[in-house]
Amino acid sequence: MAKQPLKQETAPATLAPLATLSMEVSYTFHSHLIGRSGQNINRLMEETDTRIHFPDRNRMTGEPKCNNVVIRGQLSNLEKARQRIRMDIPVEIIVDCSSEKISSFGQCSLIDYFSKSYGVLLRFYPKIDGLSCQVNIRGQQYRIHHLKEAVSSFGYLTQTPLESMMMKIETSFDHVWLVRDHVDKIASVTGAGIRCPDVSNLKELPKKYCIWIRGSSVDTVYAASTMLNGLLPMQFMAQMPSERLNRCFLAQAEEADVLFHVETSVLDILTIRLTSYEWNARNSFEILRRCLGLATNQAVVPSLPQTWKTLDFTRNNFLPASKKLLKELSSSHQNSLSHQLGGIVVETPSLSSADGSVGSATLSSPLALTKSCVPASLTASRFDQNSFRRLSDLLETVGLARYSDLFLQNEIDMAMFTTLNDDDLISLGITSFGARKIMLNAIQELRS
Repeated sequence: MAKQPLKQETAPATLAPLATLSMEVSYTFHSHLIGRSGQNINRLMEETDTRIHFPDRNRMTGEPKCNNVVIRGQLSNLEKARQRIRMDIPVEIIVDCSSEKISSFGQCSLIDYFSKSYGVLLRFYPKIDGLSCQVNIRGQQYRIHHLKEAVSSFGYLTQTPLESMMMKIETSFDHVWLVRDHVDKIASVTGAGIRCPDVSNLKELPKKYCIWIRGSSVDTVYAASTMLNGLLPMQFMAQMPSERLNRCFLAQAEEADVLFHVETSVLDILTIRLTSYEWNARNSFEILRRCLGLATNQAVVPSLPQTWKTLDFTRNNFLPASKKLLKELSSSHQNSLSHQLGGIVVETPSLSSADGSVGSATLSSPLALTKSCVPASLTASRFDQNSFRRLSDLLETVGLARYSDLFLQNEIDMAMFTTLNDDDLISLGITSFGARKIMLNAIQELRS
C-alpha cells in the first residue's frame, strides 16, 4: 500500500495587532451616525470588524461637548471605518429664500417633494424680519451630486437667486487653531469666503467654534469645507515592546510632520500616539505599520478626497502649529485653560545619550518642551479618571461595586465600558452570568 504523503503542518495565523484611531466629527452629527437604537453604528462595526465609541459626556446636560470618535481594530479595518464615517456625515447647504415663496408651496409639500426626488432633507428657519427664511438643504457625502441637483431645483422652483450660499462647520478649538493660518490660501484656491473664530487671545476664547463658508455655488463651498476638514487632527494609538523603539521612527515622524509621543504602559510595553492632519493619514499609517513591525504587504493606503491633494501647501505645518500653541499656553500661563480647551499635561523627558533607548517614562518628539499642554483631540483615547468615577457610581447603583477595582486595574472608564461585549467581560475575569447580564443591559441603555 502506497504511503500517504505527510500533511504539512501550518503555523497558526497570528492576529494583526490592534490600534486605536481618534478622529474629529462634529458632535451635532453623532446621533445621525449612531442611528436609531444604535442600528447604524452597530452595522458599521459589524461590517468593518471594529469597535467605535462616541463620547459618553455628550449625553450629559451641562458637560462640554466633545467631537472625538474613537475606533478600535486592525489597521486596515480602521481605515475602512474612517472612510465609512466620513462618507456618511451629512452635508448641509444654507440658502435664503422669500417667506412668501415658501408659503405658496407649503413647507410640508417642499419637504416631501425634495425627500422623494433627491433624497435630501429641508429645514426652515424664519428670520426676524418675517420676509425671508433660512433654508437648510441636507444631503450625504456619497450622494453629493444629488445635493447639487436639489439646491439648483430649489432655486428654480422658488425663484430664489443662488448667487450666495453658505455652509457651517461646527468644530473644535484644536481644528480652528490648525486651520487659521491657511484660511486665506484655501479661500484663494476655492474662491469661497471663510470666516473663522478668533483664537489669538487665549484669555477670551469663544464658547463655540463655528467656521462659516460663503460662495456662489455648491462646488465652491463644498470644496472649501472639504479642504478645511482635511486639516482636522487625527491620532493613532497602539502598544509596542519597548525594545522595538528606536530613533529612526522619531526621525521619520518628524520628516512626515507627525507628532510622535511615547509613554510607558506596563512592564516593557510602550503606548505610542501619532498625531497629524487627517489629510496626512498615509504617513501616519505607514509610521504606525513600521512601529508595529508589520510586513509591507500589510501597509494601508487610505482613500482620500482628490481635493486634499491641494493641501500640500500645509505640509510640515502641523508640528510648528502644535509647538506654537504649547509656547502660547506656556508664555501666557494659561494652565487654568486646560479644562476649557480639553487639554492635558505632558511631561517630556529625553533619550539617553548612549544607545538611544528611552531614558524615562515618556517621550515626545520632535517637540522638546517641558510640561506642555496639548489639546484633548491631539491626545485622545486616554483613561479618564472623571469618566471612571461615573462608571464606579453606575456599578454601585446596580449593586456591582465589587467590580470597580477590576475595571480600574484594567484602565477601563465609562467611555471604554460602553464598548464592551460579553466576550470582553469574560476575558476580564467576570465569570458570573448575572453580573455580566446586568452590565450588558446597562451598556445597551447607555448606547441607546
